[in-house]
Amino acid sequence: MKRSDLPDLIAALLILMFAYAAFSKLFDFPSYKLQMSLQPLPKWSTSVMVFFLPASEIIVVSALIFRKTRLIGLYASVIMMLIFTGYVGLAMTGTFGKIPCSCGGVIRHMKWPLHFVFNLFFLFLSTCGLYFEIKERRFIGR
Repeated sequence: MKRSDLPDLIAALLILMFAYAAFSKLFDFPSYKLQMSLQPLPKWSTSVMVFFLPASEIIVVSALIFRKTRLIGLYASVIMMLIFTGYVGLAMTGTFGKIPCSCGGVIRHMKWPLHFVFNLFFLFLSTCGLYFEIKERRFIGR
């Protein structure tokens, strides 16, 4: 593997994670919607967030797929993972009391400390991907 393959590999891992997160929410929508209603959010925002989260994850996936939009996708990935990691960190410390994870699929079954490490890993990947993408674009002059 060449160093120039690293941004592609990171983007692929992020695509898999965000696609899995989005589609697992959509495939089990009633459960996801219920979990979202139990989050410490203003009640008016829950109906917006139920659709906004999977849609934003799908948009990030779409941006990461194409080289022209990958930089935007990596910036969005870093921002989303910062927010998600911060939220999990607060949930882990009991700031919100006892709340369920509204993530989909197997991620929802993780205990908060493992979920925090999982998110830190993908935050690290997103940040590295962004760094390598910027560095590569400067090198080739794109």
